[in-house]
Amino acid sequence: MSSQIHLDETLVRREEDLVSFLAEGFKPSDRWVIGTEHEKFGWWIDRGTPPDYFDPRGIGAVLDGFTQYGWVPSVENGTVVALSRAGATITLEPGGQLELSGAPLRSLLETERELDDHLRQLAAISEPLGLSWSGLGLMPWGEPHEMPRMPKPRYDILEKQLNSAGKLGIHMMRQTATVQANYDFSDEADAMKKWRAALCLQPVITAIFAASPIVNGQLTDFQSYRGHVWLDTDDARCKVPDSLLGPSPTLQAYVAWTLDVPMLFLHRDNRYQDCRGRTFRTFMRDGFSGHRANVGDYALHLSTIFPDVRLKQFLEVRGADMGSRAYTLALPAIHAGILYDEQALAQTLDLFKALTPQGWRTLRQDVPRRGYGAAIDGFEIGELADEVLRLACEGLNRWEPGATHLLEPLLAEVSERRCPADRMRESYTGQPGEVLAQTRLMDL
Repeated sequence: MSSQIHLDETLVRREEDLVSFLAEGFKPSDRWVIGTEHEKFGWWIDRGTPPDYFDPRGIGAVLDGFTQYGWVPSVENGTVVALSRAGATITLEPGGQLELSGAPLRSLLETERELDDHLRQLAAISEPLGLSWSGLGLMPWGEPHEMPRMPKPRYDILEKQLNSAGKLGIHMMRQTATVQANYDFSDEADAMKKWRAALCLQPVITAIFAASPIVNGQLTDFQSYRGHVWLDTDDARCKVPDSLLGPSPTLQAYVAWTLDVPMLFLHRDNRYQDCRGRTFRTFMRDGFSGHRANVGDYALHLSTIFPDVRLKQFLEVRGADMGSRAYTLALPAIHAGILYDEQALAQTLDLFKALTPQGWRTLRQDVPRRGYGAAIDGFEIGELADEVLRLACEGLNRWEPGATHLLEPLLAEVSERRCPADRMRESYTGQPGEVLAQTRLMDL
């Protein structure tokens, strides 16, 4: 969850105000951009354990190191918790996962340069500290309570909520990592077509990018334990209603759903106020502690809702485990090839036209464990992965042909029904440190 606060004190009183807020994100296609976000796990090479914040060789020192490259620190309670530069941010997830939220960029080739620049900076900062960083979907070492805890006040409130709402929310906070990508849309019809296509794609994406078969040092029968974690985190903010899983979702239906999701906090006077126990709808109607609902509050509220695809003033796809450099670059490429090409988008919608809400839920439930083997009513994830990758390649060849090489690492893997989790299984000897070393991100 980003630490950046959307500052807009415009009061909101009706659902239509919030539909209009989302509609402010509409852009013509010649202004569409891509934003890539990825999280990675740090670990001390000599200890084999994740770093805490305040150790002289810890995450605080890493954040300080980025300032030499022009990154501007953001401070909460006297502690640096984020940095920003030229439209990009570096933030901390609750367990110390370091996240780069990339700048909105016009091309995938720019995202490639951005990632490599980030990893070079991270290596130069981290190596003197004895730190390395790895790309996989779940920290393979330890129980969640053994993970470090980042000094961000909002996480106190989030952790209280998730501990009461599901069995695996604490795993999500402290032990999962993902790569996500953000996309634009031109109008409501385009937004909701992309929403439908992206939601249908996410079980396929989870299978292709699965990279979390090891939990607390033990090999499991899951391909993506990260994907499983989200199924038992907090249904109220993770489970998409049938009205948004069908063939004709609307922006109004999306806003209506978000208004009935319980709130976590407000941000006032540079601090977070716990306001659990009410929905945004009741906040709009009744206020809270003398405060009235404004647009910035709603933007913050949206950041606390966790479906596999999330609508803000842009679209976020959230179904992939974090992985290698190649997989980190392939995730935005595969979606750009489909969502930013009119023909590929139409063909993808046609591919999934018979997928019912219950069918989607079944695939979403089964894929974390079964991967490519998950299937229902003629929808077989392995076969769908072949077709999705074909459509993405064709679409990307029309939208940004110079970036098609970013999909090449997936071609053989998908055709052989292999994913990163399979390689981890084949090489795992029972030592989590070996997995962390094998998934190092800084070896450019």
